[in-house]
Amino acid sequence: MRILSVVNQKGGCGKTTVSINLAAALAKRKKEVLVVDMDPQGHASLGLNIDPEDYDRSMYDVLMHSGVEIDQATIPVSEHLDVCPASVVLAAVEQELKDKPGREKRLLAKLMRMRRTYDYVIIDCPPSIGLLTFNALTASNETIIPVDPSFFSLHGLHKVRETIELLRDEIGHEIHIRVLANNCNSRTNFSRDILYEIENFHGDSMLRTVISHTVKLKEAASRGQPIAKFDPSNRAAKEFSALAEELVGQEGFFKVSERREVGNVFQGPQIVPGGVRFAIEAPHAQDVRVTGEFCNWSYEGYALQRGDDGVWSTVVDIGDGQHEYRFIIDGVWVKDPNNHECITNEFGQENSVVNVQA
Repeated sequence: MRILSVVNQKGGCGKTTVSINLAAALAKRKKEVLVVDMDPQGHASLGLNIDPEDYDRSMYDVLMHSGVEIDQATIPVSEHLDVCPASVVLAAVEQELKDKPGREKRLLAKLMRMRRTYDYVIIDCPPSIGLLTFNALTASNETIIPVDPSFFSLHGLHKVRETIELLRDEIGHEIHIRVLANNCNSRTNFSRDILYEIENFHGDSMLRTVISHTVKLKEAASRGQPIAKFDPSNRAAKEFSALAEELVGQEGFFKVSERREVGNVFQGPQIVPGGVRFAIEAPHAQDVRVTGEFCNWSYEGYALQRGDDGVWSTVVDIGDGQHEYRFIIDGVWVKDPNNHECITNEFGQENSVVNVQA
């Protein structure tokens, strides 16, 4: 599974246009694609003819509620293409999560627990470098930075690269950067000058495909359709098809983006064949167990096995529903330090929560 964020802190550079049209082009190649709308404006949802107000759940519920998984908020758009929509209430996430631990990994945790497997997850980011964008970048192995021929868009590109370098330096998270020249009019000297500057400073990261300026892209968005459906003979439709082909051609290189590799970043409960995988890093422990409602809070619980890397893990077959649990490390009961979803019990302590759905 390849997870790509489409990001640039400058608004109006075509992030949403790139997200929905690239997703549609990949789906046309029979790739299973999920668009995650992380912009409170919800334009990626509207551009795929999905009005978030018509549905009970959105990305706000996914990020804020332990009982809502991405699968429960996903809406089918067309064959091979789904969307998890956003609405204006998503803007409240930054304030509501400001003091919560693990707030920048919430999207990653939810993506890891998806029951359905996608070939591509494309995350449409807001025009800012805040908590929503940090969630997207932390969950991604790749990013596409659309740059239109303007000074401000070019400045936004530099800022995004600085942010990505910060993530690499602070938490060791590597993101492969792809710069996309977007909304280009090759007939003007100014556009050609900006393209030259982008290639001069970011040539090693540039995608070969260039997306041309055309009003048809805006017309298609107003109809809630990707350009490939609205006007398949249009030049932009062919360019997005070429962009999808370019990315598909890199699949061999990006095998590292499979879900098991993302698991190294976030060790929380994961839905796996046979049940739920519980894991915790405790290199100096002698005995680690997991207990919870699924075994009547037995002190014996389920024993975890230690790996060579100091991570203890086991798979427990538990039924559907929401389950509270805790680890017992050498006799000491602790919550899961890598799972932000918790419930306060009758003793004022926090129990970790895992949701299992059929």
